[in-house]
Amino acid sequence: MLPTTLARSIQRSPRRGLGTQAIAAIRRYLDAGGSLVALLEPGVDSGIEELLAEFGISSPDAVVVDPGADRSDAPVSALDILAYSYWDHRVTRGLDRNRMTYFPGARSFELRKPRIEDDLSKVVDSSPYSWLEEDVSVLGRSSGVLEREGREQSYRSLVVSGRYRRNGSETRIVALGDADFASNQHLRTLYNLDLVMNAVHWAAENEPEITLRPKNRPTPVQFPVPLANTLRTLYGVGLLVPELLLIAGGIIWLRRRSA
Repeated sequence: MLPTTLARSIQRSPRRGLGTQAIAAIRRYLDAGGSLVALLEPGVDSGIEELLAEFGISSPDAVVVDPGADRSDAPVSALDILAYSYWDHRVTRGLDRNRMTYFPGARSFELRKPRIEDDLSKVVDSSPYSWLEEDVSVLGRSSGVLEREGREQSYRSLVVSGRYRRNGSETRIVALGDADFASNQHLRTLYNLDLVMNAVHWAAENEPEITLRPKNRPTPVQFPVPLANTLRTLYGVGLLVPELLLIAGGIIWLRRRSA
């Protein structure tokens, strides 16, 4: 359970929009040097999106499709992103290409400084083969193919941060493009817990607590292999083994027959 001071920093995207009074209260809190960790969700207009845009963090209402290095049309599974492109940031301390994080359906961010002295940073990106799908209803599909043709492929920012001097205080914001990223179901998937806790500690200016947490069981080295490629490899091995056994059996039979 998070300490109260840290829990106050988190704003998980609600399924219904926040009222104007709630948004105004959060705005006043940030203008006074508050901290915010916002977990957004594709297809959900919580009101936080408009507030973040005031701080130079905009998020188009679209879902990121990331098939990795797979150059064919992307299967629906490409909506579940294994992220391994980390920027040099306190939030990502200790994370690298072998310590991936999992985003089960995410939106992206674009950054533009409201003031020249503001410090906006990318934190976690998708692969360079990603594109945006404006039809967020694809998140409800269990199968099918997402068309790549005509899509602009590029890195997409899944997590971003901002530091702002406001009224003599420093405001810190971390925005994540997936509200399910830190749910009970996915929090301990790969290095999700480390990323979200580090984001909270950074936003709360509690940076000495940023670290990688001990795992209950050893975590194998994780290489950034796209899910579709992994499945194809698995199917290939599954078909190859019976063929090798059949060939070996034929060789043994021929030897015994000729003996």
